[in-house]
Amino acid sequence: MALKIEGSKFLIAGGASLVGSHLVSGLIEKGAAEIVVYDPVLFDVTDSLGDLKNDPRVRLISGDVMKLHQLVTNMEDVDGAVNLAAYMSLGFTQNPWDAIDVNIKGHLNFLESARLNNVGKVIFASSSAVYGFGIGGGILEDTPHNIQENPPGAVAYGSSKIIGEQLCRMYKQKYDLDYFALRFSTVYGENQHHRAANALYIIETYERLVRGEPPLLFGDGSESKDFVYVGDVARGIIMALESNATDDAMNISGGLSISTKELVALITQIVGSEIEPEYIKEDGRIRLKTGVGLHYVNTKAYEVIGWRPEMPLEEGIRRLIRTLA
Repeated sequence: MALKIEGSKFLIAGGASLVGSHLVSGLIEKGAAEIVVYDPVLFDVTDSLGDLKNDPRVRLISGDVMKLHQLVTNMEDVDGAVNLAAYMSLGFTQNPWDAIDVNIKGHLNFLESARLNNVGKVIFASSSAVYGFGIGGGILEDTPHNIQENPPGAVAYGSSKIIGEQLCRMYKQKYDLDYFALRFSTVYGENQHHRAANALYIIETYERLVRGEPPLLFGDGSESKDFVYVGDVARGIIMALESNATDDAMNISGGLSISTKELVALITQIVGSEIEPEYIKEDGRIRLKTGVGLHYVNTKAYEVIGWRPEMPLEEGIRRLIRTLA
């Protein structure tokens, strides 16, 4: 089912997040009548919404996806719903009980609420973590999940996204609930939160450079990342809502590989520094390793919904850094 954004009502679970803030902005620009931001935060200076909280079309609900009745009530008359609410790898490591509740039971509540309210289409924020970590090269949507030599929290997080996608398929088969599962690669951009280890690497490198400290490179710096700009992600969600296509999962990614050494060199150039990086083996934190040349092939997203990334990585990093200066 294709949804028309203009004049429609949307609910975004986890909407006070990095992706949520850009999605709210994109929906407003396209003329959405009302956007329910459903998030457990208290909507203060710690969220990512900024001045969007003052827009009369934005309704803020301090809500919990674990509270089915509350979610059902707030999804009344909603045309499209997006589930961004999730614990990430670190959350699974620190608090697996709550992480499993939110990522699996909470998502089931989200789908059930959509079914009960006859929502036209739902979007599930899946993740490239469904493929696992420690792999390299071009990753297509049929790549199997790699669990070998990966931190258990990261494997559990990726597994929760696989289950989430299958719950979407189940609701499509049983109740004909239209959905898309969008597998984001490492999302970065303005309003960046401090939870995603891979995206935070950009901020940490920048902060070390401005303090006059050398940026840190693990191993030989050949590990690679695939970054996707948050504005491109928000646009992908909107295009999935507007598409007639349904019942599918696809990569929403930058589609290009950049090694950590190349990334640090790019950030150093943007900052205007000449400090050389320091190579280290370990710093005591859980790291999500990647293979050489890792990138998530996004041609399917273009074929199905007409989406492709538009923001060049250097310009996206410059925009992020401007908000940190």
